[in-house]
Amino acid sequence: MKINEKQHYKMYKSKSMWVFACLSTCLIVSFFNGGQNVSAATSASSSQISQSNTQTSDVTTDESVTQSLSVNDVPTVASSKQVDLPSSSDSEASSSNTASNTVSQTDDNKNQVASNSTNNTDVTKPVTTSDSDKAIVNSNTTLPTSDEQAKSSVGQSQTDQSTSSTTIATKAITTIAIDNSAKATTPDISQNDQYDEQYRNQFHYSSNKNWINDPNGLFYDSSTGLYNLYYQYNPKGNQWGNMSWGHAVSKDLINWKQEDVAIPWLENQGWEDFKYTNTTGKLKDYGTVRYIGDPTGDWGTTPHSKAIFSGSIVVDANNVSGLGKGAILAFYTADYEIAVRKNDDAEGGLGTWIGVNEIQEQHLAYSLDGGKTFIQYSKDGNAANPQAIIPTSMNQGGDAANFRDPSVVYDAVNKQYYLTVVSGQQALIYKSSNLLDWTYASKIERENDVGNGVWECPSLIPIKVAGTNDTKWVFCVSVQQGAHATGSGMQYYVGNMTADGTWMPESSKTLQDPMTMDSGEDFYAGIPFSNMPDGRTVMLAWQSNWSYTGEAKTTPWYGNMTLPRELNLEKSPDTTDGYLLANTVVKEIANNEEANVIDQKDSNFSISSNDQKVQYDGKQYKISATFSWDESNKPSSVGFKLRVSDDKKYDMLVGYDLTTGLLFVQRLSTGEPNMGAPRDKMNATVNADGSITITVYVDETSIEAFANNGEKSITQNFFMRPENIGDQATNGVYVYSDNGTTNISNLTINPIASIWNSVGKLTEKFVDESGNSIAADVVSSGNIGDPYSTTQKDIAGYTFKEVQGSPTGSFTAQDQTVTYVYTKNPVAGGNVTAKYVDESGNSIAADVVSSGNIGDPYSTTQKDIAGYTFKEVQGNSTGSFTAQDQTVTYVYTKNPVAGGNVTAKYVDESGNSIAADVVSSGNIGDPYSTTQKDIAGYTFKEVQGNSTGSFTAQDQTVTYVYTKNPVTGGNVTGDTGSTQSGNPSVTGKGQENPSSDQPDNLSQLNNSTKNGIVNTSTSTESQSNNGFNNTSRLPKTGEDNNENQTISFAGILLVMVGNLLGLIGFKKHRSFL
Repeated sequence: MKINEKQHYKMYKSKSMWVFACLSTCLIVSFFNGGQNVSAATSASSSQISQSNTQTSDVTTDESVTQSLSVNDVPTVASSKQVDLPSSSDSEASSSNTASNTVSQTDDNKNQVASNSTNNTDVTKPVTTSDSDKAIVNSNTTLPTSDEQAKSSVGQSQTDQSTSSTTIATKAITTIAIDNSAKATTPDISQNDQYDEQYRNQFHYSSNKNWINDPNGLFYDSSTGLYNLYYQYNPKGNQWGNMSWGHAVSKDLINWKQEDVAIPWLENQGWEDFKYTNTTGKLKDYGTVRYIGDPTGDWGTTPHSKAIFSGSIVVDANNVSGLGKGAILAFYTADYEIAVRKNDDAEGGLGTWIGVNEIQEQHLAYSLDGGKTFIQYSKDGNAANPQAIIPTSMNQGGDAANFRDPSVVYDAVNKQYYLTVVSGQQALIYKSSNLLDWTYASKIERENDVGNGVWECPSLIPIKVAGTNDTKWVFCVSVQQGAHATGSGMQYYVGNMTADGTWMPESSKTLQDPMTMDSGEDFYAGIPFSNMPDGRTVMLAWQSNWSYTGEAKTTPWYGNMTLPRELNLEKSPDTTDGYLLANTVVKEIANNEEANVIDQKDSNFSISSNDQKVQYDGKQYKISATFSWDESNKPSSVGFKLRVSDDKKYDMLVGYDLTTGLLFVQRLSTGEPNMGAPRDKMNATVNADGSITITVYVDETSIEAFANNGEKSITQNFFMRPENIGDQATNGVYVYSDNGTTNISNLTINPIASIWNSVGKLTEKFVDESGNSIAADVVSSGNIGDPYSTTQKDIAGYTFKEVQGSPTGSFTAQDQTVTYVYTKNPVAGGNVTAKYVDESGNSIAADVVSSGNIGDPYSTTQKDIAGYTFKEVQGNSTGSFTAQDQTVTYVYTKNPVAGGNVTAKYVDESGNSIAADVVSSGNIGDPYSTTQKDIAGYTFKEVQGNSTGSFTAQDQTVTYVYTKNPVTGGNVTGDTGSTQSGNPSVTGKGQENPSSDQPDNLSQLNNSTKNGIVNTSTSTESQSNNGFNNTSRLPKTGEDNNENQTISFAGILLVMVGNLLGLIGFKKHRSFL
């Protein structure tokens, strides 16, 4: 049974452990599985969130791209304005050009869509025709027939015609609009993958195709911010003929965009019959003759037509004409041929046949849409067959065949308009107050010999003399033959205007000794822009010469314009009347100039009797340098060799001849045949007193050279033809000095970007006062010359301070940056606490707490603290306030101070000194340590006070207490007379010495407690002979033994209870087993 109980107990214990183990395992496994499931769920959730975030990020990116494209790249559908009834002159071109216009508009949309596609990859890439063609193909587009177009135009025109008639009903004038959908048109330049052909100039305007010559009607439109360039244009071919007004616009005078033909030549013109007496020209010997029949353009090839020759434009801002406020008035010459008969009533009253002769008369057309389209003006209201505002009958020049190129200008002093035309070798001036009705005022006649050359393209220009308030009227005119360059060229004369419309030369020498506008062969028909916004006088010219115009042999275009020139009238002693009309390229050319490629270290040097290559190769650039010399070793000629061929045989020479004082451009070495005298060298007199600055603009086939900031200029075409020079590059650049030493300084070369869709970049930055970015940059791009505008941002926590750079301007060939600077708004920062502690970190002075705005500077200060010496600073003693609290701790070392003595005393239990005191001294805070002594006859008992510590300002005492060791004495005899030896003992009455038996003997214990006395002796190192040292404590006088007896009894009782419990336990243990 005991065995079973024992086994059961053991089994119980083992089963309990097994159950406990199982339960623990289950609990652990359950916990582990549950945790793993939670972890897996969390992981799965995180994965889903991550995927979701990734997808959201992708969508956001796509949306951001869409948003970035949506502003600038949504296809723009060009608005189509309804036009008035087309004139009969437009019928011939109607069929072909209606479709042309529709296709052109479709191409515009195609180009816009292509731009969208392109912007997904490179927003700065210009769209080419090939790109736009690939971008979209609209197979469902149906082009209207010419009949449909005509019906639509006619139907719309009836309403517009009535409106137009109402507008100027007070003048009893009716007008009819030119239908531009039916005229010959030229597509926008963005639709043509051209302008990179051989010999195509890259920063001089030319039409995308066909012939151009004289610039016409130049003006600035303040309502659109566009400069408008009209020019003589043949919409049907690459040779002179079918003269109409082509059109281009620019935002900066340099980068031009071609528009549709503005004024097409007149067709379906009616029968004419009038008489005129020629006093000069081919018919002067016939007296009065009769012009009768249908007009014919292009010398009989196109009946019922009139060509649109050169002219000018006035912006009628105040509606003095009654044609509309802000109307654009175009004055031009209508040119045609007609039959001429004698005024003799022969041949049935028609008159004797003479032949066919040319007629030129002055007409007016006006625009109400900013110069895009024009309406022919006619006093009789018949715009389809308009009457001239200055007909042949008003020609005071005496030659009906030479009466052309009207130039209109306003005289602010005399409050009237002047219209100047040329006739042969004279200019006729007409005046008007309303721009419609003109009367003859005066004439300017040639006094210098130009041979048979006739004047063309005149202009009267009011211009202030630099540095004064004086205004002079400069008369400019082009000479078709017999000019300075043995061909065509421009001259100018300085004078004044009177109230009656007479131009008065400055002196008697003025007309006899004209000044040359440009000394090259290829600056012709220049006229000024009207309505300039900044008061500048800017002239543009045709870059060609009638003497050899057919030799250019370019295709599919012919002719280009010069760079626009700013004119300044300066006083100069070396001129006819003391005035010089200086001309420089307009400042806007800088839009296309790239950075200077010449390092500063290479821009100043000297050469002697040789040429030196400049480390640059190119065909389109501006080069400039100052050439100077010493009289002791003066060179004969200095300058540039440009467009130098690889073999150095061919070049364009631009230099200054010191022996003659002539600036020159020489093209003898271009390989062009028949380039001998007198076309070998173009010259301009320059008085160079020891130095000359030469600046040259070089294009594919163009040189425009300037001396001393426009004092003189030479414009020259040239052609480096492979058939003449071989297949080699002509990109070299040299400076030279002939027969002497030349100092060259400030040499610069700026490549010039093409005006055909070149793109510029602008970056807007947003920074704080330290230059740190506080908002994302804004990067934009646009065609060079196009305007840009930047915007100040509202940035949380910052206040705008200033802008660095131009917030508005034009895109340029060089990247630009506009920086908006902001000041951070004050935000309270955390406190900065300066603490002052000793080396243990205990505060030894009051904290100093500072507060300020985040970013503001703080500065803490070391204190002078009595009794302490500064040791170190922990933290930044100076810095800036932040959002968090900061602590700066100054740590100090305590200075040494003598403290009180520490005395170690050695006494017995009664306080009696038993050894000499030990006195220690030191500085306050220094540690001290006392030592226990070994004293003979005494045993250390205790220490009173701190045996170790630190010196303080007060004296300190440490007391070591000792017990006196027992000392063996003599025998003591009691009352019974018995004698004991050994340790002293005290025996009371009725007492006996305790037994020396073992102390665990119960009987002995009982005996020892008889009479309530317990032996309380203590052990010492001294022992008796029997191995025990029992020392009885002697009771003191009057001591009560009850306490001792009670303690003894309690002890015995505890022993007895303990023995009894032990016995019971033993028996139970035996019974269990």
